[in-house]
Amino acid sequence: MKKKRIIVHSKTVMRISVAQILLLALGNTVGMASPAVGQAVLDAKISVSAENNTIKNTLKNISNRYQIEFVYSPTAIDANRKISSKLENQSLAFFLKNALRPYGIDYKIHENKVILYAKPAGTEMEESRLEKQVRTVKGRVVDETGKPLGGVSVVAAGTTAGTTSDASGGYELPIPDGATSLTFSFIGYLKQEVQIGNQTVINVSLTVDNQALSEVVVVGYGTQKRSDVTGAVSTINVNTAKAIPTTNISEMIRGQAAGVAVSLGSARPGGTSNILIRGQRSITGSNAPLVVLDGFPIENINDVNPDDIASIEILKDASSQAIYGARASNGVILITSKKGKEGKTAIAASTYLTSQKLTKNFDLYSPEEFAQFRREAKRTSNGGVFLPKDADNFGGEKAPEYLNYIAGNFADWEDAVLKNGRISNSTLSINGGSAQTKVFSSLNYFNQSGLIPSSGYKRGNFRLNLNHKVSEKISIEANLNAALDEQKKESTGLDFITINPFTGPYDINGNLVNNVAGVNASSSTINPLWNIRESSNDVKSNFYNLNLVGNYKILDNLTYKINALFSNKNVDEGSYRTRLHQEGMGSVNGKAMVSDLKRQEYLIENILTYKLNIGDIHDIDVTAVQSINQIDNSLTSTQANNFPNDLLGYKGISSALNFKTLRNDDRRRLLSYMGRVRYSLLDKYLVTVTARQDGASVFSANDKWSFFPAASLAWKIHQEEFLKPVSAINELKARVSYGSVGNQALSPYQTLGLVNVHNYVFNGNIVGGSLPGSQLPNPGITWETSTTLNAGLDFGLLENRITGSVDYYTTRTRDLLLTVPVNSLTGFTSTIANGGESKNSGIEALVNYAIIRNQDFKWSINATFAKNKNEIVKTGLVDAQGRPRDDENNSRFIGSPITVINSYAFDGIFQTDEEAKSSAQANTPNFQTPASLIAGAIRLKDINGDGIINDDDKVRYKTQPDWIGSFATTFSYKGIDLLADFYYVKGAMKRNPYLSDFNQGGTFQSVRNGIKVDYWTPERPSNEYPRPSFDMAPANIGALSVTDASYFRLRTFSVGYTLPKSFVSKANLSSLRFYFTGTNLWTATKYKSYNPENNPNEFPDAKSFTFGINLGL
Repeated sequence: MKKKRIIVHSKTVMRISVAQILLLALGNTVGMASPAVGQAVLDAKISVSAENNTIKNTLKNISNRYQIEFVYSPTAIDANRKISSKLENQSLAFFLKNALRPYGIDYKIHENKVILYAKPAGTEMEESRLEKQVRTVKGRVVDETGKPLGGVSVVAAGTTAGTTSDASGGYELPIPDGATSLTFSFIGYLKQEVQIGNQTVINVSLTVDNQALSEVVVVGYGTQKRSDVTGAVSTINVNTAKAIPTTNISEMIRGQAAGVAVSLGSARPGGTSNILIRGQRSITGSNAPLVVLDGFPIENINDVNPDDIASIEILKDASSQAIYGARASNGVILITSKKGKEGKTAIAASTYLTSQKLTKNFDLYSPEEFAQFRREAKRTSNGGVFLPKDADNFGGEKAPEYLNYIAGNFADWEDAVLKNGRISNSTLSINGGSAQTKVFSSLNYFNQSGLIPSSGYKRGNFRLNLNHKVSEKISIEANLNAALDEQKKESTGLDFITINPFTGPYDINGNLVNNVAGVNASSSTINPLWNIRESSNDVKSNFYNLNLVGNYKILDNLTYKINALFSNKNVDEGSYRTRLHQEGMGSVNGKAMVSDLKRQEYLIENILTYKLNIGDIHDIDVTAVQSINQIDNSLTSTQANNFPNDLLGYKGISSALNFKTLRNDDRRRLLSYMGRVRYSLLDKYLVTVTARQDGASVFSANDKWSFFPAASLAWKIHQEEFLKPVSAINELKARVSYGSVGNQALSPYQTLGLVNVHNYVFNGNIVGGSLPGSQLPNPGITWETSTTLNAGLDFGLLENRITGSVDYYTTRTRDLLLTVPVNSLTGFTSTIANGGESKNSGIEALVNYAIIRNQDFKWSINATFAKNKNEIVKTGLVDAQGRPRDDENNSRFIGSPITVINSYAFDGIFQTDEEAKSSAQANTPNFQTPASLIAGAIRLKDINGDGIINDDDKVRYKTQPDWIGSFATTFSYKGIDLLADFYYVKGAMKRNPYLSDFNQGGTFQSVRNGIKVDYWTPERPSNEYPRPSFDMAPANIGALSVTDASYFRLRTFSVGYTLPKSFVSKANLSSLRFYFTGTNLWTATKYKSYNPENNPNEFPDAKSFTFGINLGL
């Protein structure tokens, strides 16, 4: 198509100038006759990116891209005047009003042409007279923090009267007669309409438009408009994420991004969670994602103070990850901290207090119920007949159990040991600066007391971010993040709640007792409060990350950047078990361990960025990176026992008679070269090509290097002419990507032959020596490589009230590093080899719906859904024919997920002795004793129906869920805000230790208490739980413990109130907000425990209630 041009050449200038008034008059006439013609031109959607560009070039670019013809006279309009305008999918009318009118340029439409003209002197007065102007309104426009906003468009709704705010946020506007409201609009903020009424002064505070802010996202080594992203990138709503009162950032992002699964590792004070992006890939290596803070990789995501976070992006496909190459196989989390802003210094303070309480979804047996349970267990062991004397069920008339029972004395072990947890958190931050120097600094203190006595966690954080503009070409940045941590670990798990209720933690004199096992226990049970008193376990750490950045603008479109990182971390741990502790008594005579870990990391990167725009038709962005990284670890640990006394604990380890000290040092280096080219044609067709080559020191000389390429394409369908008439579609972008990333899932020196320290006796003396290790060295091992195909669709509907994305992906991870057995004749037992292969495929979706979106009232909902299928393709083992085979010893099965529970299937309870003795279990020789095949015993499912029970009848239960999802709604009306956040997991199977490990030899033997269940008795037969037996635990109880751990949880409910500015300003505050938040308030699940996510000994999430205050000065 031949493109129309702006008419500016000299032969037509005179003609246009002479004809201008006629054209305008004709335009008015035509507009009156057919207003739809001109309106269609004004409604055309355009995107403009003009930064200090001339009016002439800006109009030319719009004309070339959108085939819009502009007509103007260069003598009447200063077309060389420079303007700045950034618009995304806005109407042409919006551009003309907001970008040109402030410069005295107005417009009319004639025959689909945009006629531009300068308003003659006195025009405003004439228009004022014609529109019966009666008064002037003035005021000031600020943001939510009170900072003035310049350049805000202020328009009298329904008229052509308008102006823009100045640098101080001030404006003054004559109001035409008939105008009833003012409209305030500014890029990045929600439009606000205010009724004029009788007001002559209208001050306005604009609210940030989170949707608009998310238009720019952080990607590897740079930023990019969201509309131009060609890969699978998720952006976390930081404001919603911060509603969780925690230092565990993993928990903050739970449910915030589709395809990102977060599972609780431990909720102990200072505990962590596990993040899994699009499933497990590695079998023996880490599946944790790479975390990058302000462009630099960090070791632990929880080293960041949540209050310092400005944005979080998650890179999920190979195209977006490939720039990080060897580290990106498990996904990348990009965190950007807050930076200083130009303007008046702003001080913000926040504090909250949290109360925590552990809750469970099951009941324990009451004292009388437990007594009856014991009678039934004794009855089973007595041939189905109750004992004649009730005291014999409890060890006799003199037994402590019986005496406590008849006296009504019993212990609630949960109440005796657990206490409510407490959290306090306070942050103070400073933000401000000039055009040359900007500063952000914060100080944070976090203190948590645990649910177990003596457990707790304290942390202090300090951050300083400096940005300084040296000249027009040179700028520098310095970011410092430092913290001190102190963690006191608990010395007991939650299995203590099953201790016999007819014992107690204290004797009649109020002193702690040691053994609380009760009568006829097969082994002693130590009082948990005893072990807590007689032990300590302290972890202290300190770290700092110093990032230095230099930018040099070589040319207008060519920039050089150097990044430098120095990171230092020290972790000191000490634990002690006294001579009275379960682990330190007897010949051990006190037991201690101390360790000292030092970690240092260095990183230097050289980055060149070249950007070129050719007539707003071609956009080219090229990034080249060279990087060198070194990590040094040093660990010294000492174990000792046989102490003269317990006075000094682990601090007196030098006084122990027996001790052993170990030292381990390692270093890993990574040298990398990267390149990325992003190309955009007509802002419709987008291409990204990325390549990275990494060399890692952990591999041998011939296998150090690997190459990771990726490419992606995107098509902005909504920019096509055939979709422009569909006003309901604001964005529709198709994406596809393909590429590879790596994983160096190997510790240093594993390709070499290792030796173990071993002492010898020589001539009666002990001399130091060594022995060859048990692992055969393999110099040929290399990278694990993940190759991903991703297809996605991004959409925005109904003025972007409905936005979201849908993605499908499939990932193959090859050359998985595995430990495989070798023939013992070699003198070794195993070796490491690249032999495994896994596959992940799935679909994920995100939908946001802004139901109501205006200044005073906002209501939105968002939902995520992700389904991932994980399977092993190769285990690294082959059969006699060389075909891949299962690895039964490690529960790795081809076609099954990486992590499974390989178990017999529970199939109910035998109701009669005859049924039990004629079952498949009875037909299987040596499977279980005949005495255990009775009515009330567990029946196993004969999967293949062959009449016997063997390994062919085992079921492989997957521990990862079929799908995960979240649903959240946010609501705000004036100063009131509300958040409700739900999270759900479907299809995950787990072993319940309360039905197996804690109970085997425990509950169903009536030695310990446990989950109250409807167990089998002859009078009350059950098909769910077996009959108790005092002599032995029910056979096959492990099959009973594999249960569905699906759950649906109300994770967060928060309500807050922000006081009006007119009120807080009287106290010299810019903002003041109070809020109340409840977390883990309600969970629906069939899994009977404290939490369906993790083992109770790792400590589950507690129900918590938080009250907090945020204020700005």
